[in-house]
Amino acid sequence: MGHITLDDIAADLGVSKTTVSRAMSGKGRISEKTRQRIKDYAREKGYRPNVQARGLAQQRTYNIAVVSPQDSNVSELAFFHRCLVGITEDAEREGYNVIITVDRGNRTDELEQIVENSKADGVILTRTYYDDRRIECLKSMDVPYLVIGSTQDEDSVQVDNDNAGGSYEMTRLLISRGATFPALIGGDSELLVTTQRYEGFKKAIDEKKIKDPLYFPNSMTERVVTSDIDISLKRGVDCLICMDEEITLMTLDVLRKKGIMVPEEMSVASLYDSSILDDGGRSVTAVAYDEIYLGQTAAATLISIINQEEVNDIAANSFAIRLRDTTR
Repeated sequence: MGHITLDDIAADLGVSKTTVSRAMSGKGRISEKTRQRIKDYAREKGYRPNVQARGLAQQRTYNIAVVSPQDSNVSELAFFHRCLVGITEDAEREGYNVIITVDRGNRTDELEQIVENSKADGVILTRTYYDDRRIECLKSMDVPYLVIGSTQDEDSVQVDNDNAGGSYEMTRLLISRGATFPALIGGDSELLVTTQRYEGFKKAIDEKKIKDPLYFPNSMTERVVTSDIDISLKRGVDCLICMDEEITLMTLDVLRKKGIMVPEEMSVASLYDSSILDDGGRSVTAVAYDEIYLGQTAAATLISIINQEEVNDIAANSFAIRLRDTTR
């Protein structure tokens, strides 16, 4: 009989491959009865994890592979660069080197080549996709990995900024400083970070018992932002909280074109700080995260996974509210 795989076990037992992976890894929400049934069957059929990948884990290369996006904009490049600085700092402290490979979309060939050539002991994904094929690839090859940011895959260890906490603290603080009716101008609704930031905003709004708050998702063009602001002005909004730095700059530009003074007539804040937040020499109120710390945390966590230590998802909650010129 040939080598049995996770796919074979899933097909034989009539369960999903994800369920089998959760049972074998011990991470993820499945019943104990299902977990034991799968493990017993795997033992009976002589299941062994991918031999090549297991050899990679046992015969250390002391390399970590970091998959960095190829198509990043200016602000994303700054984010990933600072994360990489943190990853490198902590990896070097633990005696590891860092290999950088470029993410060319939701493809697996780059990662398969790294594993087949025994180049790295573990992988850090710095951006994820819905139904991420690379995650399934790493799981099937039994390669230690984690995600910087968020993913739908419950088996994956995630190291992320506390986006909900930062959004909550910014909204709460602005209300305490006099904002009576803030509105949230949101980003891409398909991104998990958008949901996290909305949850923080909503929590602060609910605590202050502000009725019928305005939330505008998918505001990624000037035309849409202009419409959002028109509605906000009609509803009496006095504070616009923007999901990210690019939306913030579009918001400030639209307000300028309408002749609305910031912050005298409208306060504006960003839920993500960036070096591009320079509005004609005027600094913008924003939530500042420590990407270097995020990278350090990711590297330390991955090394723990490589050492087969138990780890959980981590919110690197090192953030600060920077009150600047665009809010009262």
